[in-house]
Amino acid sequence: MKRLLTVLTLALPFALNAQAPARVYDAQRTGDRIRIDGRLKEKAWKNAVPSAPFVDIRGEDFPAPVMKTTVKMIWDDKYLYVGASIEEENITASIRKHDDIIYHDNDFEVFIDPYGDGKLYYEIENNAFGTIMDLMMEKPYSDGGQFIMNWDCKGLKIAVSKEGTLNRKDDRDRAWYVEMAIPFDALERGFDDPRDHKVWRMNFSRVEWLKTGGPEENWVWAPTGKVDIHVPDKWGYVRFCDGDAPQEISAEIQSE
Repeated sequence: MKRLLTVLTLALPFALNAQAPARVYDAQRTGDRIRIDGRLKEKAWKNAVPSAPFVDIRGEDFPAPVMKTTVKMIWDDKYLYVGASIEEENITASIRKHDDIIYHDNDFEVFIDPYGDGKLYYEIENNAFGTIMDLMMEKPYSDGGQFIMNWDCKGLKIAVSKEGTLNRKDDRDRAWYVEMAIPFDALERGFDDPRDHKVWRMNFSRVEWLKTGGPEENWVWAPTGKVDIHVPDKWGYVRFCDGDAPQEISAEIQSE
C-alpha cells in the first residue's frame, strides 16, 4: 500500500476559499475527567470557546436561522469531545431505533474527515432522545459515493439534556444539549492513526422541521453553498491545540 504525503498549511483566519473565510475552530486539550451527561458543566467546557453560530447551509446571504446553535470541542488522549447548544422552543423526538433515519426528526449531526481527502469520512447524527445514526461515506454522493451503514462508532458515548419538556406542545422550551465523546480509535483506517493529524476537516449540521411536512431547515457551522452537506472541501478546519493556539499549523495528511 502506497502512501501519498501532502502538506496542508493553514494560516489564520483564511484557508483555501478565496471568497470567504473558512471556519476554523481551535480544540484545546484537556486533562479534566469529562463526565458524559449532556450538561457541559466541567471547567474544560466552560473554558472552551463556542463556535460561530450556525448559518443557512447555502451561506450567510440567506436568512439567518431563527434559533441559535453553537458547538464546542475539547480533546484528550482517547476522545474528541463535542458539545452542542441547541435553542429550541418545542423539543420533540420520535425515533428510538439505532440507525433509523434520524433527520426525519429535528437532529444534530457531526461530520468528520480526519484525513482531509473527502474519502471514508464519518457521520454521526442524534435526536433529543439521544438515538444515534452513524455511518461512513466512501466519498460524497455527488462523486458516486455510497453510505456504509454497518459502520458503527465503537465506544461512542453520548448524552442529551434539556431545558424544557420533551414532546409537549403546551409549554415553551428553551434548549437541548448534546455531549459526545468520540473515540479516536473508532476513526482509524487501519494503517493510519487519526491522532497523527493536527488539522481535521469537520462540519456540524442541524435539521429543523419548523413546519409539519417540511420543507426542513438546514443550519450548519460551515456553509457549503447549496443544500448538500456532503461537500467536504467546504467544511471547516478543526485544529488540535495543546496550550495556546498557534498562528499556523502544518498537518501531514496521508492517503492511499
